[in-house]
Amino acid sequence: MGYQSLYLSYSLHGHGAADIFTIDENTGSIYAHKVLDREERALWRFVVLATDEGGEGLTGFADVIINVWDINDNAPMFTCMPDDCNGSVFENSPADTLVMEMSAVDRDDPNVGLNAVLTYTITENVKNELGSDMFNINPNTGTIRVAGGVIDRERTAIYFLTVEARDGGGLTGTGTATIWIADVNDHVPNFTKEMWQAAIPENSAINSEILRVSATDADGGENAHLTFSIIRGDPDQKFYIENDKEWQCATIRLKKKLDFEKAHERQFNLTIKVEDLDFSSTATCLIEVEDSNDHSPVFHSQLIQTSPVFENMPVGTTVTTVRATDKDSGLNGNIIYSIKSDSDPMRQFVIDQHGHVIVANKLDREVIQKYSLIVQASDQGTPAETGSVTVLINLLDVNDNGPRFEAPYMPIVWENMLSPEIVHMNHSSKLLHAYDPDSKENGPPFTFSLPSDYQNSLDFSLTDNRDDTATVTALRSFDREKQKVFHLPIVITDSGIPVMSSTNTLTITIGDENDNCHESGHKDIYVYSNKGKCYLDAFTSPEVAAITKLCGNLKIIITVMKLWNIKCAQKQKLNADLL
Repeated sequence: MGYQSLYLSYSLHGHGAADIFTIDENTGSIYAHKVLDREERALWRFVVLATDEGGEGLTGFADVIINVWDINDNAPMFTCMPDDCNGSVFENSPADTLVMEMSAVDRDDPNVGLNAVLTYTITENVKNELGSDMFNINPNTGTIRVAGGVIDRERTAIYFLTVEARDGGGLTGTGTATIWIADVNDHVPNFTKEMWQAAIPENSAINSEILRVSATDADGGENAHLTFSIIRGDPDQKFYIENDKEWQCATIRLKKKLDFEKAHERQFNLTIKVEDLDFSSTATCLIEVEDSNDHSPVFHSQLIQTSPVFENMPVGTTVTTVRATDKDSGLNGNIIYSIKSDSDPMRQFVIDQHGHVIVANKLDREVIQKYSLIVQASDQGTPAETGSVTVLINLLDVNDNGPRFEAPYMPIVWENMLSPEIVHMNHSSKLLHAYDPDSKENGPPFTFSLPSDYQNSLDFSLTDNRDDTATVTALRSFDREKQKVFHLPIVITDSGIPVMSSTNTLTITIGDENDNCHESGHKDIYVYSNKGKCYLDAFTSPEVAAITKLCGNLKIIITVMKLWNIKCAQKQKLNADLL
């Protein structure tokens, strides 16, 4: 065999050949001309060809496997980082309670050496009330458990631990373990006040808000969902409670109408309860009902008929007493009495605040015989309510009026008439009638008489006809030119008890006859005019005899002459009227 046939040429074939690995074609030595990373590829496989005769002869091949040996070039890394390293544990959990797994990975070869063997530690722990670590970690598995102490969510709801994972080569990785403390219903809900108070008008509408109550519960979630209720003090179910779980409060509202006039509805002492899933507590709610002016004053009767009273009842005397009641209280039930003005326009009565109807001014049955007083009772609420009663008062007559002429008599007796002559009271009657404003019991029969100093009068006489009439007689003939009028006092007495007399004056006129001759006469009238012209209209009168007119200082002389025939005609007409 020649030297050339012994000469071999090597070549490398397969994935990674040429770009990662190369082979020395003369020696067959394989070289890596790039940095290898076992964590990316731990094994390479190639085919090596060997050809003799300098590459021109026969060829043989061999499989070449290259194992990449691990070095500790990767630090441990927590897979849950950065945002998902979360665990939870119930508060009050005992020691050794599992909290969470804090696992890390190392990309180095776990089968060779200690490069991927991890050890866990807590580098930043939480201390309990005794100063000891609250959590521990299994150094081999990374399992975190409760180490001891009291876990109280209401004190701290979340803990943060710094956990380190160290491989056998000394490389380390850290992660933050977030531990959420789950709530346990270990707190009793409590009202924010032990005593709640509110006031409400009795006329409040149904569903009106009366009071908002609130409570606190240190727990969270469902354990802090509170329910409020009324458990005592509302037998008639006048109220209901409306829960607001979001804000841990409730509203007490009115369910039924209230009536302050019912004694048991003036104040309510409610016991209210708040409860969560397991616990409850109570508080007191005092609700005061305020009176509303929803009742009018009411009299016991709508009509009061008093016993008749005498018209001479003294001022200040109580006639009757009325009383009204009002179911309301305070000013709403405080009654003020009054008399409606149009029922007593002359203000004859007053009423005091005890309901006494009192005579205020002197009464007179002859003016008003019967009173229908409207007595009002008004409370002092806002607005005020009013009730009324009618009080009937009848006056009894007292003989306080003397009899008087029935009419305004104006008799005329003609002069020169023959006597005796009955005097005509008017053109149709010779009788003198009387009347008495008092009642019949204090009125007729009447008696007529002349005063004692007229008993022997020579002018007139009076005759009592015993039938409530009288006649007057002229006893002599009269001369009008001597006396034109006579005033005759007539005493009229009634039949009352005691009797009442009055003196009435009858005025008798003496009628004139034309029994005297006339005489001429004149009257001087002076009229002064300082400026202008003076005109005097003609006087037209049957009695004007002459008119003299002067200008400047005007002098008018009027002579009046009364003709006999005119006077006689007038006299005849007057006599005819009297008959």
